[in-house]
Amino acid sequence: MQIQLRSVLGLLLLGLSTSLAGADEAKEFSRSAWIEHNRQRGVEFSGGVIPRGDWRPATGDEAFAPLAKISVARTTRPRRVNRDLLDMEDHPQPGTQAEPYLHVNPADFKHLIAGWQENRFEDGGAQALNVAVSFNGGRTWSESVLPGLTLVSGGPWERASDPWVEFGPDGYVYFASLLINESNPDNAIAVSRSTDGGRTWEDPVEVASSPIDFNDKEALTIDTYPDSPYRGRVYVAWDINVSDATGQNVIGQDLVVARSQDRGESYKNPRLVRRGSDNIGAIPRVGPDGTVYLIWSGKRFDDNNWFIYFSRSRNGGRRWSRPRIIAFLATVGVPDIRCGDILPAFSIDPISGDQYVVWQDGRWSGVDQITFMYSRDNGQTWSDPQSVSAAPLDAATFTPSVAVNGLGQVAVSYYSLENDPARAFLVDRYLRISNDGGESFGPAIRATRRTFNIRFAAVARGYFLGDYVGLAGTDEQFHLLWVDTRRRSPTLGSRQPDVWTARSR
Repeated sequence: MQIQLRSVLGLLLLGLSTSLAGADEAKEFSRSAWIEHNRQRGVEFSGGVIPRGDWRPATGDEAFAPLAKISVARTTRPRRVNRDLLDMEDHPQPGTQAEPYLHVNPADFKHLIAGWQENRFEDGGAQALNVAVSFNGGRTWSESVLPGLTLVSGGPWERASDPWVEFGPDGYVYFASLLINESNPDNAIAVSRSTDGGRTWEDPVEVASSPIDFNDKEALTIDTYPDSPYRGRVYVAWDINVSDATGQNVIGQDLVVARSQDRGESYKNPRLVRRGSDNIGAIPRVGPDGTVYLIWSGKRFDDNNWFIYFSRSRNGGRRWSRPRIIAFLATVGVPDIRCGDILPAFSIDPISGDQYVVWQDGRWSGVDQITFMYSRDNGQTWSDPQSVSAAPLDAATFTPSVAVNGLGQVAVSYYSLENDPARAFLVDRYLRISNDGGESFGPAIRATRRTFNIRFAAVARGYFLGDYVGLAGTDEQFHLLWVDTRRRSPTLGSRQPDVWTARSR
């Protein structure tokens, strides 16, 4: 299907054939130039770019700072998930992995699926999206390039981004992708499906596409509850950056959700949840009774502040409640690092239905700390926000994730600069676990065994590990998936960003 919110294709193509700098000089379309043009107008994109030349990794491997503290709890020894499957020649950032996501099969906790960006472009997107599957609780992984997406994987698209993987019922696996071209304005949201647990993958199914409006930042969820009337239904949420008639300027950012009632064979036309101002980072989750819940970041029409919004659907995604604000965002970001700073993470306890949201926020000290709140009544009311990162208040913590395991424990993970005396570039990944539904949290568990230097990460509007990372609960444990730069590249002579995993003990 194809989204065309305005019948202005002729005007758009005329506008896109014109230089963004002036109407009298014709040039080929450049998506990175289009994004940068809108960024200068104050329009934000999750896949934004900066001009090349300002960001370069350090050439030397600087000494790592000593640990500021020793955690009383530990995770298993981290394992590297990925290998360099693609040819690293003729690519601006070879050997770079970014933005990993992780899910656990609710019917088999030893069965895990992971996805990430492979060979990141500095000005948006990646050369491919990779997928890895484990059938032994993360001890070993089988990795492949997700087929049928980009040119290197047998697909028609120039770049791919925003990987999101989840299990459905009966061992089905779904992988959502944002597909874009640099040389023309075409873009799409697509979902790939595996019917054998992630061993092989069918061709991607298009959820939405447009040569006019820019689809962005998709996420999906699947109803796996045996007693739900909508078991097996797939929900895909994203935002649409709506262009004006010239094709140059974004004039709105609509939030929509599409659904599949045939386990990913096809998708219904998306339902509008919120029109307009800035809306981004939508995450759908399903509660035990089949109700679908949605949280995202957005601005009101009357001010420039960011808020966390909430909506739900009780009838399988056909209608959505009026969006309402549940929290104010006071995010300040982390200098020189792109970390998805306004994007929340969201999880639901599959037994109790309790809901948990985390994000990074500067309200506590003027430096971003991980902030957490919960709802015990299906999102009707929410707790007061609380800081859950255990770092010193002058050390930024960023890119959080949240998950619940079978014991009802709630875990929050995040990157931290606390082991860098300069509070600048030396990073670790931490985990904190709550045994009382988020009322309190145990000590910080350090997942990384060695602090890593983020200046060897991919570059995309700052040093870039991803706008999100993976965290998933099993029956009694938690699996983490993140990017760090501990490993030296066998071909580049410097360290490179790889995907790593560990499990709580």
